[in-house]
Amino acid sequence: MAGEVVASLLLSLVAAWLASLSLAEHFHTGAGVFNLILAFLFGFAGVATAVFALARVWAGRARIIDLAAVGLALLAGAIVSVPQLIQWIADRSTNPFTVGIENTHIAIQLLVPALLIVLVQWGLARRFWRRARGDSLSGWPWVTTVIGALVILSPIGLDILRSAQPSRSNFMWELAAMIALGVGAVLLVMAAVEWYIRARILRRRALGAPSARSWLLERR
Repeated sequence: MAGEVVASLLLSLVAAWLASLSLAEHFHTGAGVFNLILAFLFGFAGVATAVFALARVWAGRARIIDLAAVGLALLAGAIVSVPQLIQWIADRSTNPFTVGIENTHIAIQLLVPALLIVLVQWGLARRFWRRARGDSLSGWPWVTTVIGALVILSPIGLDILRSAQPSRSNFMWELAAMIALGVGAVLLVMAAVEWYIRARILRRRALGAPSARSWLLERR
């Protein structure tokens, strides 16, 4: 289990670091603020790893792991909602072009990677827990989730989201909003299809239906 815990920690940190780099480039974050954000994310990742490890040990059902994920997401939101923390980080900003709006940028840069840490560790914790019981498949559309995160946190995705905000000075915001809504609709359809496929597979396994591989082996 120790190896699985370390793997969860490292993978979540890599995902959070990549997201932080993209957001920092998008918001033109200075090195000092970026280092403080990374320090927060490292600490939060450590707390999340410990919580999920304990949840796996105590979990008689997968719902315990789900509740741990919800609790960590709420914790991340509560921490980011503390104005003193955001202001303390913002006071160390040396970028003159973000004065007055850096608090919002910092809150986004703290919350989004923290939620990504929870998402990655939640998925891995559920997978490891199920695999220990002989079944590693879950109904959550993980493939669509990863694709959605990559699309949204990419430089183009972030530019589209920023341009989609209504503004009198931005005459193209309606087009950007239509593109954002279209991409969101496609991701929702992909998630629904993936969930349906996974649900069918899980239902077949629950009913004891033989897989294609086992059927071929029996025919031999």
